[in-house]
Amino acid sequence: MAAYRLLLRLLPAELRTYTDDMTALLAAELGRVRGNARASMMTWFAAAWDVVRRAPHEHWRRRHLGAHREGRMRSFITDLRYAVRSFARQKGSTAVILATLTLAVAANTAVFTLLDGLFLRPFPFDDPNRLAYLNEQAPKWNLEYTGINYGDFYLWRQNAHAFESMALIDEESVNLAQGGTADRVDGARVTHDLPAVLRIKPVLGRFFSPEEDKPKGPDVVVIGYGMWRSRFAGARDVVGRTMRINSKPHTIIGVMPAEAEFPGNVQLWLPLAGDPNLPYQSYGYEGIARLKPGVTIEQARQDLVAAHRAVYAAQRDTSHVVSPRIQFLRDRYVADFKTIGTALGAGGVLVLLIACANVAGAMLARAIFRKREIGIRMALGANASRLTRQLLTESLALAAMAGVAGTWLGWWGLRALLASVPDQLPRWVHVGADARVLLFSVAIVAVTAVLFGLIPALEVRRQDVSSVIGTNGTRTTGSVPQRRVLDSLVVVEIALAAVLLVGGALLVRAFSNLRDVDPGFRVDNVATFRVSLPHTNYSNGEKQKAFYQAVLDRLNAIPGVTGAGAITCPPLSCHWGSFYSAEGGAPPGPNGTDPVVLTRIASPGYFSAMGIKIRHGRFFTGNEGVDHKARVVVVNESFAKRMWPGVNDPTGKRISYRGDTSAGRWFTVLGVSKDDRHYGLAVPMRPGLYFPMAAIDSTDDYGSFAFAVHTAGEPSLIFPPMRSVMRELDPDLPMYQTRTMRGALSASLATRRAIAAALSTFATIALMLAVGGIYAVLSYVVGHRRREIGIRMALGAQRAQVLRMVVRQGLKLVIGGLFVGIPLSVAAMRVLSSLLIGVSPKDPLTYIVVAAILTLTGLGAAFVPARRAAGVDPTVALSES
Repeated sequence: MAAYRLLLRLLPAELRTYTDDMTALLAAELGRVRGNARASMMTWFAAAWDVVRRAPHEHWRRRHLGAHREGRMRSFITDLRYAVRSFARQKGSTAVILATLTLAVAANTAVFTLLDGLFLRPFPFDDPNRLAYLNEQAPKWNLEYTGINYGDFYLWRQNAHAFESMALIDEESVNLAQGGTADRVDGARVTHDLPAVLRIKPVLGRFFSPEEDKPKGPDVVVIGYGMWRSRFAGARDVVGRTMRINSKPHTIIGVMPAEAEFPGNVQLWLPLAGDPNLPYQSYGYEGIARLKPGVTIEQARQDLVAAHRAVYAAQRDTSHVVSPRIQFLRDRYVADFKTIGTALGAGGVLVLLIACANVAGAMLARAIFRKREIGIRMALGANASRLTRQLLTESLALAAMAGVAGTWLGWWGLRALLASVPDQLPRWVHVGADARVLLFSVAIVAVTAVLFGLIPALEVRRQDVSSVIGTNGTRTTGSVPQRRVLDSLVVVEIALAAVLLVGGALLVRAFSNLRDVDPGFRVDNVATFRVSLPHTNYSNGEKQKAFYQAVLDRLNAIPGVTGAGAITCPPLSCHWGSFYSAEGGAPPGPNGTDPVVLTRIASPGYFSAMGIKIRHGRFFTGNEGVDHKARVVVVNESFAKRMWPGVNDPTGKRISYRGDTSAGRWFTVLGVSKDDRHYGLAVPMRPGLYFPMAAIDSTDDYGSFAFAVHTAGEPSLIFPPMRSVMRELDPDLPMYQTRTMRGALSASLATRRAIAAALSTFATIALMLAVGGIYAVLSYVVGHRRREIGIRMALGAQRAQVLRMVVRQGLKLVIGGLFVGIPLSVAAMRVLSSLLIGVSPKDPLTYIVVAAILTLTGLGAAFVPARRAAGVDPTVALSES
């Protein structure tokens, strides 16, 4: 110490007046490494080198610049260097802080990247905010979107005035035969207005003309940029070539740019060629329109409603059941992701707040421990603003290091998440680490630096220099307000952790409940695929039925196949419906609701292949249904309850198509099948029925059927022989939508599984941070109350009493956090209510379990410092200065 005092004489005179305080600080540092000779020497040399290095600069600064004219950039660099040295001396605590912030930044970076692609990134078109989505709705049919009738669209286009242009779209896949191979590719039938709506131009050739977009128009096609590059190697002479689409040659007239593939993966466009004069057209299209400048979506809605009056006037919808629906294009496409996006965004923010509270507590404890050092700096002339800037610089340094690591970790974690749920995001969503993500990372670094650095900086401004300089001893317990701030930060951590734990637990329980739901059909050992027949070669129902029956015969002959069936619409795929009247049936429901009935046509073998159960009566067999004088139908339980409430067994009752009750048009109910979850495990079944495939005749047109094959072994192994069967029957027909029912069911749950996993991960991180916060605060308290604890034990306090005292303090923090967090959780869970299947957002068991987990982990975190406190040696504690 004498040598250090001698070195201090190198400093300017005004600094030498604080020799006693500076030597006291060195003595405190040496006391921390007492007994370690190497550490003591390194500490002394570091202090000595700091004096030798700073002395010339202090003399020069006072001579040339004055005591208070330090440049801002030089000040920042000095603070940054000091922060790095300070953190290097406390490697353990610094590593914990960095790990905490890295996890928080990673979570928020991953969530932002995902939400940016979904909700914020503009669509790849000129002025995309003026693009609107068009459809029709029928509340009485319980349908938010019915699809658009072409006749209705035709009248809209003539009478609406709020739009620059509007187009009709019918996305469909087509059979494409080229070079001896057949593929199923995604395409769309569209009206000629599409380029005007999207403001895009072909890169080669042209788009359809109005004359080509008419019934019996020429067979022309426009291909996409991806198909042009992959199938034609980007040849400039592709315009004029032909392609066989649905067994008919089509002339290529243009190539669309890559952005035209929005919103799916459309690879070619065909003219929709609608006829407004045809009666009884289906509601099967979607619309897209561009608003005129200055027109709001509400004005466009009113204009479209006015234009729709022409539909009523033309007697197309005498009951006024169907009405137009319009919304912004992005709102339509992101509607299914709003709840999930809100949950993920809130989860990321909560993790960030918990991390900031955790680190703020650590930084405040560190600032309290450095009170004497900060007091001396203030006595030397540093004002509160200067010291605040230093502390914020330290916070920024930590946040910057965590930001770099967290951005990388977040991007890696998001890639892993997306890999676990392939094909669940729309194809138009761009998820990538670009300038927007980097800008967000910079912003999150700045926000976190302020959030966790502000509290210690504010505490510095309240510091009394004279009391700090005059304090003897190397330790200080901090003021009562400071300890309350530390306790409050932990309470906040626990409260926010409770919200995340409740959310994660409820979602996990809901997902578990969902997996236990009986789908009503066989999931294991079933493979399905679909084929679509071109009208050129299969022009009527008789030819189509003959082909489907030939496929079934060949499939049943494959070794390992125990049953095969055909159906128009298998579970978890599509919807096709109609309206029916029941003989002696109930009238429409409350408010005139009349839901569309799911209508399927199936072969007799389908029910056994899919394991569908019968409740009453039986399924049709053989050629039952061929005789149109004995029409039969199998209905499901929901249909039976809707049409004949109170009737236990409706077998033998009759139904007909709505409005068609003429003689010979009735269908007799042959059986009642058990409800199946056709639309997914989370969606209740609606009324549905099955007609026999044998009833298809030459007047019908069913150009697409799916096949279900039950196997004795692994179902995916049956796909190669099934493809051989299809090539032998018709080499121009590709199989598509090939899948196993187990895989289809898993894919239908992928989004819910991912959100449950993400929030559970956030909850785990939050729990770890909350436990770490309790441990850190109590460790700090125990460390700074050693003398007090030593006095208590010297006066007769037992180890058990000291242990209880510290544990009780930790328990108070947990109870305080739960007191705030549980009510907050109840309010927050309303956001997740649509995702909670089979569990209430206020489920008491979940809240009890979460409270128990937080209490037990909190007690565990408190026990370690409590044990340390109980092990204090009174003689050693009392001897510490």
